[in-house]
Amino acid sequence: MNRPLFLATLAVAACGLARAEDPSDSFADPPRSARILKIIHNWPDRDEDQDALLDRLGRQGFGGVVSNVAFDGYLESEPKWRAFRRGIEAARARGMAQWLYDEKGYPSGEAGGLVLRDHPDWEAEGLLIADARTDGPAVSLDSPPGALVLAAAFPERDGRIDRDGRVDLSGSLRDGKLAWTPPAAGAWRVMIATRDRLFDGTHADSNLFNHIPYPNLLRPEPTQRFVDLTHGAYAARFGADLRATFQAMFTDEPSLMGYFLKPMPYRPLPWAPALPREFRERRGYDLDPIVPDLVFDAGPEGAKHRHDFWLTVAELISENYFGRLQAWGRANGVPSGGHLLLEEPTASHVPNYGDMLRCLRTMDAPGIDCLTSIPPEVPWHVARLAASAAELEGRELVMSETSDHSQNYRPKGDGRPKRPVTEAEVRGTIHRLMVGGVNCITSYYSFNGLGDEALRRLNADAGRIAMTIRGGRQVADVAVVYPIESLWTRFEPSRHMTHDATAANRVEALYNQALDRLYRARRDPTIIDARTLIESELDGDSLAFRGHRWRVVVLPGVDTLPAAAWSRLAAFADAGGVVVAIGERPLNGDAKFPDPAAQALAARLFGPEPADSLPTAAANPAGGGGLFLPDASAALLPAAIDAVLAPDVAAAPRSPLRATHRRIGDRDVYLIVNDSGAPVAGPVRLPVDAGTDLEILDPATEAAQTATAGGRGAIAVDLGPYEAVLIRAATVHARARRPLTTGGLPNIALKTLDLPRPVVGRGEFVREAVEEADGASTFRATLTKGGVDVHLFACYTFPAPVDLARADGLVVDSTVPAGRRTPAQLLLVVRAADGGEFLAPTARALATPGPARAFAPWTSFGKAGWSQKGDDVLDPSRIAEIRVGWGGYFGAEGEVVEFRLDGLSAATVAPE
Repeated sequence: MNRPLFLATLAVAACGLARAEDPSDSFADPPRSARILKIIHNWPDRDEDQDALLDRLGRQGFGGVVSNVAFDGYLESEPKWRAFRRGIEAARARGMAQWLYDEKGYPSGEAGGLVLRDHPDWEAEGLLIADARTDGPAVSLDSPPGALVLAAAFPERDGRIDRDGRVDLSGSLRDGKLAWTPPAAGAWRVMIATRDRLFDGTHADSNLFNHIPYPNLLRPEPTQRFVDLTHGAYAARFGADLRATFQAMFTDEPSLMGYFLKPMPYRPLPWAPALPREFRERRGYDLDPIVPDLVFDAGPEGAKHRHDFWLTVAELISENYFGRLQAWGRANGVPSGGHLLLEEPTASHVPNYGDMLRCLRTMDAPGIDCLTSIPPEVPWHVARLAASAAELEGRELVMSETSDHSQNYRPKGDGRPKRPVTEAEVRGTIHRLMVGGVNCITSYYSFNGLGDEALRRLNADAGRIAMTIRGGRQVADVAVVYPIESLWTRFEPSRHMTHDATAANRVEALYNQALDRLYRARRDPTIIDARTLIESELDGDSLAFRGHRWRVVVLPGVDTLPAAAWSRLAAFADAGGVVVAIGERPLNGDAKFPDPAAQALAARLFGPEPADSLPTAAANPAGGGGLFLPDASAALLPAAIDAVLAPDVAAAPRSPLRATHRRIGDRDVYLIVNDSGAPVAGPVRLPVDAGTDLEILDPATEAAQTATAGGRGAIAVDLGPYEAVLIRAATVHARARRPLTTGGLPNIALKTLDLPRPVVGRGEFVREAVEEADGASTFRATLTKGGVDVHLFACYTFPAPVDLARADGLVVDSTVPAGRRTPAQLLLVVRAADGGEFLAPTARALATPGPARAFAPWTSFGKAGWSQKGDDVLDPSRIAEIRVGWGGYFGAEGEVVEFRLDGLSAATVAPE
């Protein structure tokens, strides 16, 4: 932070800073529990080596450790237990904070293989589905491994299967192969489903620690065995000291293994022996007959079946794994904590957990995994998801396992050099996480090149912020609905990651973009679920829940919610609240698909279906109502909210300042960070009166000062790269609310780019054809080999770098011809003048025919994994090349992938 920390107020006559009368001694020397905790999995055997380790951590300013009994002879070696007990006691004698790690490596739930040692039948299992589509020619399919569950063909009409027209193909299977010729003309979908273990291609087979069979978390028995073996062993050895020693337990990346990290020839669905019975008891009908609907589009009835299947899966894993860990933790005084797998890609929450937010809410110290220490790449939205789970349940601790893994790990064959991270980047990573609600940092950092003094600074800085933002509750005017029900109805199990789930990936893109735009506008939201909506109450024009009050509710890609949730949103709008829908309108409930009541609400809340792609607003007499933003207008979300609600923290347009606000005790606390690698100076405005005294806390230097707010609550901020400041006030005003007005909203201004002639870049097994007509270019790819990674991009290389810094991003207009069903998304790649290449996905699915417009803000472009040159952050002022296309696709030989590029524009959001 540049000094002086805060200049005069923004009035013409400046007033100087005064030292706070009683700066907290603990802020100068934050408690150990708030500092960074070092993860150490194997305590040294010798006492002197343990002491040397702890002495070094103390000198470096660490607050404590996360540890476990050594991996060697895990849980069964008495010498290792003695070393562990001695290390824990030595750390406690030094006043260190401690977490208890629950596994030999990861993923948690195995007890290093002991859970399945005597119970191999408890291994994770699933349905494996091989499938094909034919318009008449004979079909040949290899059966997945395992016991046959289903072999059948279904006629397809208008893209949907007809289950009543099912043809049993079990008699056509010979030696693991299916050969079948359709009996009638038309399109058919063919599938073979088997039941087998989930291992090959999953996280159990692909993690970086140990490749061993993994338990089935849909069953209660494996988790109970895991708890008995692991948690029970610690409790037996520590007794009453357990709760006095450990802040929380740390579970690491448990999952259903229903997600392939490697390309596979079939799709997985999580399964368990009791799943059909549980499904019937919970949902009221049989599961087996509707399995095809979980894979193929079966229309509205199929959407309900998908909804009910994944709801059941979510209930079972949250009860049988997370619920059992939580119950043990509460009984033994050690909160259940840790983090889950693949938190960033929201569509992956479906096959791994059914509902990640439900699982996080069943943890008493929820957390995340941050594998990068390049601040622009840090997953703020994942931090806010875990922190929202804590907010909704009234929990205090929110943890991040934090590291520079992505900058150091290089798999075999990856020639990229390791990327050392700087002290400022580590600080910026931690600050971004804490703006997202994290208040406990556990560390796998290498800290290469950083000396003890730098580590002391980082630990003190993190500790001062964490201690200041812990407790109380988040103050947020905006709630974003976690779109899990809408993901369920669209999700298709995929042969690699979620590549086949294009409709679900679109919802993910809308959700991520909404959160990103709110973050950059300093509109820190709470992420809520349907349960929260149902249990909330009306308080004036606000939705109230356990002390939280939201005045705007955002629905990104949400068309499915329980009927009771839709009803509560309707009452909220009628009372003056504002509901913003992005990309979708209310359609389905939890029992009816579609639900006429939800459709009626859509018409009442948002008006008639728009005839164009423009955003619209529909107001009611109470000053509330609905705002609808089409996909390509999703970036207007902050501007749409600004039209009805004053900001909590206001700053200059495009300012890199980010903020979060908490009410703790009798004070309002703001954390404001510079989310950039360059200094920033300028005013921020808070909802306080001119002349209000504010306490200013500098986490870098421990300085505590007072400042007086100027006109409109203005305070001048001067922060160095990735620095932060804390501001405390006795009270702040509610943000001013303006009535919603019916009509159009500010739109996105487009400037068509003057593109050079494209050059096609393609994979080895792609044959391309390019057609030019009426100012548009059609790019048609025929795959000459199946099952390999292929791509095609139209490359537009400018004669000289172009400056697009005044724009907010790119808009792509494209058309997919009828009949194309490629499960891939349109991608954009930008090459900067310094050679750095940046990749952005779009919500445009190549399986959706017809024209579509997609917006990719600059903030969605991340450094491409293959790029070794240039800066880590895209500079849109010097763009050398833009590519439009698709990639990472494993298709079938002879398949045709086609799109027409109708236009490429620079987009400016809500220009003045």
